[in-house]
Amino acid sequence: MEYRDDIPCGRRKESQKPYSIRRKPISRNTLSYEPIHIETSSGTTINNDIWRPREEINLIANAEPEFSNTSRSIEPSSKSQNSTSYTHVNASHGLLKATENVKVAGIDEESNHKGYVAASWRPTWLHPLGLALFASLFLFLSVALAAMLWYSNTNNGLFESRQSLLHTYLWRFGPTAFLTILTIFWARVELQAMMYMPWISLRSGPSLGESDLALDYTTMLLPLVFSRSFRRRHYLVFLVASISALLKVQIILAPGLYSLTGLQVTRPIGILLQDTFDSVTPETTYTPDASVYYRARAQYDFNVDYPYGVAEGFAFQTFYTGSDFSRGTVANPVTATVGGLFLDTQCVKLNSYAILEQHNIANYQGRGLYMNFTVKLQFDGCEEPVIVPHFDAWPSPRPNATFWGLQTDSKVGRPCSGLPLQAPAFLYYNGVFKLRSDNSSEYLHPPAAVICEPQAWLTKVQVTDDGVKPKVMAVYDEQRPLSTPNIMTMFNNSLPPKDIWHADTVSGWTGPLSVDLRFRGHATTEFPEVVTTDMLQDSSQNITRRLGPFASHYHLRQKESTSGSGTSLQRIVRLTINPKICLAMIALFIFNAGITAFLLWRYYHYTSVWHRDPATLLGSTMFLSNHHDITNRAAEIKGPSPDWNSGAFTPLVLKTTSRVVFCIFTMLLASSLVVTLRHSETSNGLATIEEDGYLHLMWTSFPATIALAVSLYISSCDWSYRDLATLYQLSRATCNSCDLDRSLLDMLGLRALYYSFRYRLWSVTVSQSLALVCGVLTSLVSIIFTVEVIPGSTPAQFQQKTWFQIRDNVGYELDYTAKQEMFNGLWTRREEGSLTYPENTFDNLLFHDFESIDTLDPSKNLSVAIKTPATKVESQCTQLSEDTYDISHYNTTATNGRVGYYAAIVVRFCDPGNDKPTRIKKDIDLGKTDPADPLGSIYFSGMIQTQANPVVDGCMLESQLVHSNLTTALYPTYVWGAFDPAQNNFSFVAVWTCKYSWVEVDAETNLVFSDGRLAIDPENPPRPDMASMRPLDPTLDLNTWFAMYPEVDLGGTGDQFKGVEGPFRPLIKPYGTLDLSAFGDEGQQADVMQNIYHNYALSSAQLANVVNRKPITAESGPSPAPVVEATVYDNGRRRLVQNPTITYVVVGILGAVILFNIWALISASIRRCGGGNSWLLDMDARGLAPDGFRSIAAAASLLRNSNAAAHLPPGSEMMSSDEVHGHMHGLGFRLGWFRRECDQTRHYTVGVMGDPAFNYMGVRRSSKRASAGSFRKESVLES
Repeated sequence: MEYRDDIPCGRRKESQKPYSIRRKPISRNTLSYEPIHIETSSGTTINNDIWRPREEINLIANAEPEFSNTSRSIEPSSKSQNSTSYTHVNASHGLLKATENVKVAGIDEESNHKGYVAASWRPTWLHPLGLALFASLFLFLSVALAAMLWYSNTNNGLFESRQSLLHTYLWRFGPTAFLTILTIFWARVELQAMMYMPWISLRSGPSLGESDLALDYTTMLLPLVFSRSFRRRHYLVFLVASISALLKVQIILAPGLYSLTGLQVTRPIGILLQDTFDSVTPETTYTPDASVYYRARAQYDFNVDYPYGVAEGFAFQTFYTGSDFSRGTVANPVTATVGGLFLDTQCVKLNSYAILEQHNIANYQGRGLYMNFTVKLQFDGCEEPVIVPHFDAWPSPRPNATFWGLQTDSKVGRPCSGLPLQAPAFLYYNGVFKLRSDNSSEYLHPPAAVICEPQAWLTKVQVTDDGVKPKVMAVYDEQRPLSTPNIMTMFNNSLPPKDIWHADTVSGWTGPLSVDLRFRGHATTEFPEVVTTDMLQDSSQNITRRLGPFASHYHLRQKESTSGSGTSLQRIVRLTINPKICLAMIALFIFNAGITAFLLWRYYHYTSVWHRDPATLLGSTMFLSNHHDITNRAAEIKGPSPDWNSGAFTPLVLKTTSRVVFCIFTMLLASSLVVTLRHSETSNGLATIEEDGYLHLMWTSFPATIALAVSLYISSCDWSYRDLATLYQLSRATCNSCDLDRSLLDMLGLRALYYSFRYRLWSVTVSQSLALVCGVLTSLVSIIFTVEVIPGSTPAQFQQKTWFQIRDNVGYELDYTAKQEMFNGLWTRREEGSLTYPENTFDNLLFHDFESIDTLDPSKNLSVAIKTPATKVESQCTQLSEDTYDISHYNTTATNGRVGYYAAIVVRFCDPGNDKPTRIKKDIDLGKTDPADPLGSIYFSGMIQTQANPVVDGCMLESQLVHSNLTTALYPTYVWGAFDPAQNNFSFVAVWTCKYSWVEVDAETNLVFSDGRLAIDPENPPRPDMASMRPLDPTLDLNTWFAMYPEVDLGGTGDQFKGVEGPFRPLIKPYGTLDLSAFGDEGQQADVMQNIYHNYALSSAQLANVVNRKPITAESGPSPAPVVEATVYDNGRRRLVQNPTITYVVVGILGAVILFNIWALISASIRRCGGGNSWLLDMDARGLAPDGFRSIAAAASLLRNSNAAAHLPPGSEMMSSDEVHGHMHGLGFRLGWFRRECDQTRHYTVGVMGDPAFNYMGVRRSSKRASAGSFRKESVLES
């Protein structure tokens, strides 16, 4: 828009002095360019002069000046060196020229034109090499992902990693960050494609339409870019923007590309074998060790874990890993092939029998019938019979007489082809004489007999040791017999003393059959009346099968260390790749590579826009000064446009409405993150996530999408600020030619940040800083949510099903004794294997049975926490002082010279209501000294058992000393100590009296599913609250010590351990945990008391579980059945958890974004109210430039009346930037209103300061005063 004053143009010219600006000399070889036009047959003109040079000394023939009033200097450069200006004093100061009589050179003649120089300048990021690098990178990434996908599927992952939050975040953050950086670089390609597309179109087809000249992709939203670029066939922009959009899609997918997966792999490992079975010889002797029997029975009755080195059916070599003798673990089991020792028994049955001779003596020595007879036994598979003489006697009038025989290998006849006969065999038989129906004589009932041969052999077995329950993985066929002594002798030394058979015969039921029946829990009353051959065979084989592995473990294992090798199943974490996401990203990368390659091929010759950058203000000035037709056509399109001088356009993202909406959105987003974080911390996560499916994309890609939107908005703000930065700087202060030749928008972020800080463009500084920070926002948000296993709880109720009451029949019964003996195995070697307690019991605690909830899924990792009453035996013990008991000793000397010692202790109990104290005496056989250490201490221990309180009920003690099965409290008194033969006196004596009774305590119990039923969790044992202990009401009967403890042989000479009575023997190693010397150590009194109490309480609770548990019915038990509150935990619940640290970082970034926008809003409001700009953050972008100001038409509209072209050195477009800036050194430029003094017209443009012919009047805010005619001649400098 122009304004004229009243002063005539000629008078103003005469009154002005010539304007002179000194210049650096220009080289004589400098080329200058002149637009050349050609008139077509249709009368229109086309421009083909963009790349056509002209030499100042040789003008094109027949080329007429474009304007009659324009006389651009064409003299040699030497003349222009002394010129005050590059234009004649009468030359026009603008770019706009008349269009009449224009002649345009044809494009086809361009290559033939003398002095033609092809365009050489390309946008940096559109250079073929750059596009080739991007295409190669996209192709490389697609191939790399394809290779990783194949390798991951083939090898169960890419490589090992660690299962930690750090590594989880790394493999979700890393790909996102990489693609974010790649997108940032590709954004430079996108920007330059949008910025230079009109110039590229001009290069490829100079006849641009009006809309193409006014086209500016940089200010358009992406959907509009797609629409207009496709409609105008600007495929460079369309395809580059498509790749940019696809890269953003890949950023969203990237967080779900990799995941950490736990796997188990097998790796070789060195092992150390600790023992062997090869060194066993027939001369091997066996030390009595009842642990074999009791450990085998505990495993049979209660499924106690096998000790290390024992498996079902055999014993194997033990092995360790490393020098620390460590075993495998559940997480990392170790597998090795070792030697396994197997035992088996083969038997041949009795085929026929005969009595060879028999002699009966009636009433022999008054003891009844005495029989002497010989039996011939013929067995299947044996060629020779077995002759067995036998003697028997029974008192009259007993109707039947049973005899047994167990003979060693020396009595078994050979050959016997039915047996391998590779090991000692034994004969086991039974016979019974019965009276005939008329009682006249006896006859031999068909006897039962077998010949059995126990065998032992070695073979290789593959064992996997997890540190808890070793498992046999394979048994190999190769067998090697092991030469061993009589295996039955080994078994005989593995039995409790009462079950041991002696010599070659057995008396009564003592033998393999009785051992087998007792082992399976049968009482003596349940023994069969008639024994069959099958019974003898089954019992012999059962003993071998059940006792064999334990006997081999304790008797045949020999210490010998050798090295070996094995494998370790190690749990590792490998990085795996998501197939579906990977395939999608591969397809996108291939698509991107194909598009980039197409762009490289299609636009290879068209991205050379000109001889220098035409998109900067200085470059546009040079271009338009050489191509007046473009300026003229732009003027025809725009006319005297009011957009530059009086427009109110503001970029969409910088508008107040957009900022307010974005601020509200960001505040809501930050507040939501804070709220969700609080909910995550208080509720152990945000939601429960199923393990299957691709739902995880919701908390990886969806948050990344939202964060990408925030990042894109900040990037758009930064884009707008940087795009307007040069114009804003020109509107505020004088700039040099370097500033006009620079675009902050076309710089990388850090460089733009540097220049913004240097030129104090604080809006750009802050927006660029936030853009850089928000560049990692997407990557951070992609890892803000993770899935963790957090147990969940649900309240539930369980109804009690059983209760406890006193037994119906409390008389003394043998089957009750058998039940007591069943728990003896729990006392021995408990540390060698985990005990699986019977249902509803744990150790010495007894629980009620509850109904399981049908809705609970046993397949899930569920547990139940319940606080329920538990029943147990509690002890109340007091140590008696020395004045309450008397202890004495004496000794005897045997014929062999060994001295035997005896002790007698009398304990006095004081009855508060009785003046006469109660006295209880106990005699103890201390035994004899150890021949190896005749002066060593002799340890003793014993018990005085009473069923009434000896203090209160002393008068009833005598009647209570008998065995009874009906008592609700037990009052044992324990005595132990040490006798010193050298001092002939006691070195230590301890006397304790206790009360055992039933109590009830509240216990916190955890239940887990086992075989589809809820059972007590052995890994999380019950925790009784002893503060809640109370007497059990109604109470239960309490079993006495009779048959409650295992009978064990401590070895040695026998006499040495006589002083240690039954209940104390299982406390001593190897059965228990105490040394024999503990009975002489005052500091171990608590250990002795705790061990003996625990053994009794354990057996009592387990026995009560069998005999005292009753179901709750209408006739029995509490009514209604009690209900117990419980909590069901889902231990495998996967919860979506929000990371606090990342949340704080993200909220901090969002807070900075919010503050930036609020500050910008406040700045804009203050500026509208007339405030200063010194501290305002917001750039005054309103009306600074019109919409689409980067179009060619907008540039021509702004610069067509500028005096800048007049100050360009000749041939500037062919100079280097340094040369151009050197020639224009000292020139200052401003954006604002200028007045051309020749015609007094005012123009809003970018002009050169200090030109008297083109006087600077002020910035655009002077427009109101200008329209009122109030301009002064001097410049109005406003900032």
